Amino acid sequence: MDALVTEPENIIQVHQAVLDNERIIARGNGRSYGDAAIGEQVLSTLALCQVRAFFPDTGIIDCAAGVLLADLLPTIVPAGWFFHVTPGIKNITVGGAIAADVHGKNHPAKGCFSNWLISFELMTATGVVLNCSRVENPSLFWQTCGGMGWTGIILSARFQLMRIHSNQMQQRTVRCQNLDQIFQIFDDNKTSGYAVGWIDTTASGKTFGRGAVHLAEHAAVEGHLEWEDTVPKNIPLFAPSWLLNPLSIRAFNALYFSKNHDQDRQVGIDAYFYPLDSLKNWNRLYGRRGFVQYQFCLPEESAMDGVRQVMEMVRQSPETPFLSVLKRHGERPEEAINSFPIKGYSLALDFPRTRSIFTLVQQLDALVWNLGGKIYLAKDSCSEAKMSRVHPAAFGDAKFWSAMRERITTQVFLT
Repeated sequence: MDALVTEPENIIQVHQAVLDNERIIARGNGRSYGDAAIGEQVLSTLALCQVRAFFPDTGIIDCAAGVLLADLLPTIVPAGWFFHVTPGIKNITVGGAIAADVHGKNHPAKGCFSNWLISFELMTATGVVLNCSRVENPSLFWQTCGGMGWTGIILSARFQLMRIHSNQMQQRTVRCQNLDQIFQIFDDNKTSGYAVGWIDTTASGKTFGRGAVHLAEHAAVEGHLEWEDTVPKNIPLFAPSWLLNPLSIRAFNALYFSKNHDQDRQVGIDAYFYPLDSLKNWNRLYGRRGFVQYQFCLPEESAMDGVRQVMEMVRQSPETPFLSVLKRHGERPEEAINSFPIKGYSLALDFPRTRSIFTLVQQLDALVWNLGGKIYLAKDSCSEAKMSRVHPAAFGDAKFWSAMRERITTQVFLT
């Protein structure tokens, strides 16, 4: 759809844009895979990109919402700091990380981005600016984390970084011959700092669900701390629509499985956390039709059987996922009602977009719902609203919302 995009350069211009538009949605760097920031009136935060303060002694950073994680890395890594939680791409804004409450490969140990968020400034629909933290406006704090922008415009944030001693990761790859082995490796390595699994969804029979699990820790020995940014290779053109088909996808998965043999090695932080960023415009590999990612999370008790059922449903459909990624998740704060992960496992399936993919999504929604699971709003583009299992109006009773409305209309923090 067409949208009128406003790109304010300061808080005064944000204020004016909010007051001038009855409905408006904030947009970061546009890296969500679905319809996270689509509307007739869109407010880009990219010009709000100032780092207001960095405290290298404590690892606390204070920055505007439009700052990219990629822009922070050259400063924080040489100083011996890294993000407690980071998703698989670094070209996202801090505001987007809060709005989606992003998670990484270490959720059981570190949770989501909100776990390390100290506070943020939020402009509400009335143009009022509120400071939100676990102490100040706590209900609004938790509604905003993972709320995908429904509470207002995030203007700035302050969050805690994690101490590191090297720019290297110690990675161990374990090849698995079937789905049972993949889940067993995750279970045997619950104390691993980072863990992520790749699954070959095209395999069948005894090798059904084969793949590899990548375990990692930050290198503990004092080492180099320079930020070694990978120069991305550009995909200059859209691939032809016929390139990704069941046969080519099957061949790719077979080749990828053959390369993932058991090994221990050191890899750089950039290569380990942000492999997709090594290819600029990687989405062009899916052609102009694009792709649909279906990412869901299932409770621990039903996860293994549920993932198996999902994969069987996919195999019986005309769709073939190009890439499938499995992650384990731990507990989350009770207040974090909008956060995607629940204690269990999530699986992300990347499908080339076809006319029939939406039918499969409807079928997967029904299955995941019956298994007690949910989907990730940051990746969703075609699921039913209920699949997030979040009902904002249910968080706090009528008295809460009445008090909130009164508060934002009587307090003004705009400067």
